[in-house]
Amino acid sequence: MTSSPVRRGRRRRRPVLVPAAVLLAAAGLGATAALGGLRQAPAQPPPRREAGQEVDQDLFRTKIENAVVRSVSVDPGDPSAPKEQVLELSLRVYNAALTSVPLDYLERSLLRVAPPEGDPLKGPPGGRESGTWRFGASVPGEGLPGRLLAPERASTVVMRFHSNAGAGEPAPAFPASLTVDLGLYEKHEDAFTGRHRTELVAGDDLKPVVAARVTLPVREEA
Repeated sequence: MTSSPVRRGRRRRRPVLVPAAVLLAAAGLGATAALGGLRQAPAQPPPRREAGQEVDQDLFRTKIENAVVRSVSVDPGDPSAPKEQVLELSLRVYNAALTSVPLDYLERSLLRVAPPEGDPLKGPPGGRESGTWRFGASVPGEGLPGRLLAPERASTVVMRFHSNAGAGEPAPAFPASLTVDLGLYEKHEDAFTGRHRTELVAGDDLKPVVAARVTLPVREEA
């Protein structure tokens, strides 16, 4: 069994010394909260980024560049095949690991891809279908598209969304804009085997932490 991809140069967290007075004050606040004296602070919204701005996901450094609706052949190998409209989300992704990383890790870290209103194009738990839409990602590179991100290198990734409408059913309208939530990875070491694995960071509610939220317009290819 191979280990999960890990990043070189991971900073080790140092223990923090807390004065006894601070601990006593914290204990007092805890007791006050237990008695209903304090209300829980509202959760802070995730940091916002625009298209083209880099998001540090630890395992990856990711830029969501654009979202474009275009017509593509349903069978690239058949020139006479009919065409369909798809939405392509283009990303520039730097893989910080020392080994190649499957695209599944990137897809998993795109926690939610959704318009301001309507069904998400991709949402948790992160399958390849959301009911209305299905998707697939690839690294075009040279020759046939691949499913691996090369180590310590930036690659272009294209995520293509198709309508899930059946024959004779109207296809859903493509959104005018998208909001993408990107997760954060961290390295774990098994205490017994010493093996390393890379997992998405989870919050107190056990849901993946959103490292940044990117909003971008969707344009149609001329």
